[in-house]
Amino acid sequence: MTNYPRDEFDRVPEFNTRVGSHHAHGWAQSATSKSTEGKLLWVVLAAVVVLIIGATSFIFGPQLKDSAAGATASESSQPSEDAESTAPTPSESASPSSTIDDDDVLFDQRLGVYNGASVAGVANAGKEAVVEAGFTNVITDNWNKPAATSTVYYMSEAERTTAEKAAEALNIDEVLQTENIPNRVTVVLGSDDPLELKK
Repeated sequence: MTNYPRDEFDRVPEFNTRVGSHHAHGWAQSATSKSTEGKLLWVVLAAVVVLIIGATSFIFGPQLKDSAAGATASESSQPSEDAESTAPTPSESASPSSTIDDDDVLFDQRLGVYNGASVAGVANAGKEAVVEAGFTNVITDNWNKPAATSTVYYMSEAERTTAEKAAEALNIDEVLQTENIPNRVTVVLGSDDPLELKK
């Protein structure tokens, strides 16, 4: 058996607080582990807060969106109610007074009057009514499909008053904005017979 000379490792006391040479000092290691645990605790708390906010948004978000949409719809419905109130009914058109200021009406704007009622002469009767109201640039044609309800369409807000004036002249209640029309103001006379041609 080989005998090696004794060194410092052979003289280890029975009770010793020393840690291995490859480790950091005990106090430094414990301080490092404590700071890591503190950071980890904050990360976990932040994740919990994010989860709570996400769950709350998921649960209550649709209700808040619906209530906001309802408020917006009620606000946006105000102008349409005003438009409906200014759109004449047949009884209003019989009276000489009009709620539309003729200075805002584009009487020379091209106005298309279309027959959607599949009844001969409807478009020409509509043209006569709008010409009598003051419109000077009116064309007539057949609509590409039958229409149950007579409607006046306009492309932009600039033509809204003009469309309302045409609706007033033709006893039409429906005045709608859309870009999918052949003229900037387009009248579609439907089978509801606003001009009372069937009488």
